[in-house]
Amino acid sequence: MNKKIINNAISAYFWLGGLLLIPSKKENINHPFVKKHAKTALFIHLLMFVNYLIFITFSFLWGISVFNFYLNHVSAAVLFLWLFWWLLYGAYKASIGDDFSIKEMSDMTKTSSIIQIKSSSLNEQGILTIILSLIPFIGFVLKGKFYNYKSPIIENNIKINTLISIIISLVFVWWYENIWFLFLLLYLIFIWFYSLLLIGKQNIISFHLTKVPTFEEGSLLIFAFIQYIKNYFWNGVFLSMKDIIQNKKNNQNTINEQDKTFLESLKDEKINKAIAYIPYVNILSLIDINSKNRNHIINGLSITLLSILFFILWRVEYHIFLLFLIFFWIGYGKKREYRFPFLFSLSYWLIWIFEKIFSGSKKAIQLQKETKEVSFEIETWENRSDKEINSEK
Repeated sequence: MNKKIINNAISAYFWLGGLLLIPSKKENINHPFVKKHAKTALFIHLLMFVNYLIFITFSFLWGISVFNFYLNHVSAAVLFLWLFWWLLYGAYKASIGDDFSIKEMSDMTKTSSIIQIKSSSLNEQGILTIILSLIPFIGFVLKGKFYNYKSPIIENNIKINTLISIIISLVFVWWYENIWFLFLLLYLIFIWFYSLLLIGKQNIISFHLTKVPTFEEGSLLIFAFIQYIKNYFWNGVFLSMKDIIQNKKNNQNTINEQDKTFLESLKDEKINKAIAYIPYVNILSLIDINSKNRNHIINGLSITLLSILFFILWRVEYHIFLLFLIFFWIGYGKKREYRFPFLFSLSYWLIWIFEKIFSGSKKAIQLQKETKEVSFEIETWENRSDKEINSEK
């Protein structure tokens, strides 16, 4: 290959990639080999620019330090070094006359095993469902709606949706207005182009996120790990992590079935079940605590408890995270046995303590009343006895 062509391809990795993509009459610049390396180099340069914007200009990690090292500086440096290595590798590939494409970068970083584009033959309802599963908050409703369907595409879309929504919400509560809006805008642009790809060409972007746990799976893993450590240090019987996780899953399935049977045996609720998920107003739903809506009432009260905690901590902006719980409930509204991961247990024990105190107070009042009645009877008998003795005299 012409030495000038190779040198032009190498120069693309030294901030000349954009210039080399401009149409030129010179054959040494218009060569396909140069254009391919110029595209790859420009892509890496753009990633460097995004890295600078996110972690330096509008960083939401600003001010957070560990051992006097600011996280935004550390993150920016690590990513910059990683991208700089790609530049050197691309220049090396160009120097030996080999191509280096963006696809090759994704293959080397294993991103091709995470994201794949597949053709499909979805109907209109399926297309709409996939698009909605990616929209923040609205997609959470589909989690419960398609719980038994177990579609890997919808499951993974909701995971992507949840992760990005959490990141945007965290940036929002830290008051980095420009960066959270930029994230949201980029994500909405992605949904728009994905929708066009899905509607126009019937192509699905398949995310492989089976190893990313859901909230339910995360809760199960945490409790399984606690049991694992407990068995290792204090219990005589040692079980593998895999066995403990499976036991926890079986126990959870059993609890769900028992809950379902138990709740169906209770009386119908008097108050609309939607009240249970309106903060503070849901306190009124306590009168239905022994109804079929029991689990949802306990779930809803955890929202109120969190809201009170946010006000105590002067973190009013944290209320955005309550929307996650509310929208997930909308999807799980028909599943009476549904429990919020982590939060249900906390609310359950608080209600249990409240019921014990309330029932204890009722017993104390009843006992006090009975004591007064007994005292009155004794008093009356003593008075009557005195009268009888005087009459005999």
